[in-house]
Amino acid sequence: MIRRLTLILAVSLAAPTMAADPAGIWAFRTGDVTLFKIALRHRGPDWSATWIRSSGFDVDADGKLKTGGPIIKRTATEAHANPDGTVEASFDDPRPGATPDVFRIRPIDARHAEAYYNGGRMGILLLARATVKTRIDAWGRPRRLTYTAPDRDWPTNAEMTAMFTADQADRNVPHIDWAAVGPRDQQRRARTQQLIDAGALHSGDDFLHAAFVFQHGSGPDDFLKAHILATVAVARGNRGAIWIASATLDRYLQSIGQPQASGTQFSGRGGKWTQDPYNRTLISDALRQALNVPPLDEQEAQRKRYEAAAKN
Repeated sequence: MIRRLTLILAVSLAAPTMAADPAGIWAFRTGDVTLFKIALRHRGPDWSATWIRSSGFDVDADGKLKTGGPIIKRTATEAHANPDGTVEASFDDPRPGATPDVFRIRPIDARHAEAYYNGGRMGILLLARATVKTRIDAWGRPRRLTYTAPDRDWPTNAEMTAMFTADQADRNVPHIDWAAVGPRDQQRRARTQQLIDAGALHSGDDFLHAAFVFQHGSGPDDFLKAHILATVAVARGNRGAIWIASATLDRYLQSIGQPQASGTQFSGRGGKWTQDPYNRTLISDALRQALNVPPLDEQEAQRKRYEAAAKN
């Protein structure tokens, strides 16, 4: 069944370089294969949109794309600009009683846009500028083919990368001057929040870097936000972010007085180091391995190394 979609295009508010014009043709590709195109046009305040795809386009419960059959064009029955800077276009489903098809797209820069599709479990799609000559796969094929949307090379925000580099540099020193680092951490969190609110973060690296900035926050809300950001980083293709996703959850749990789950957090006082409170039976070492977290015996060895170093 072809899922119902609505198309929303949002111009980023982060900086002038982000304010890409959503008008034009956008294509969704997997590898060298183009699966559909969306053409947006405007004349003054009036917008129009066309969705070009195979008649058999669908997304299954696992987020796999299926396409095949003749190419069809669907014209938006309504398209308009919203006060928040988005452009919305609705595509009616011709079946009796069906609701409009729904997409949400945000231009990233002059060549890319990200698409939020509520009709399947594909995650966020990366679109690229295309032309009328861009050929859609499955043109005329009688049967549907199945594709899995690959990890994409999302554009990375240079400012977010620079803040992460500064965050790490403040900590990679023999003795941290917290009186100086604390205010810088606060400034980095404030600016990172502005980038998040403006939709200026896109790549897995962007969200990983933002997770580290908020992991070095001052309370439960910062740590929980860091966990959410790390989750997005994994979803955007940064598999290495699975560790910070575990660490941020552990730090959040301990900050609200609950036992950590994975064992990533160590604290020391008076020469003694501990991971408590820690629910060591909640997950297995096999699951810790999947989370890129050391097993229990290695964690205990690490705790002892911290204590030994504290005595020297």
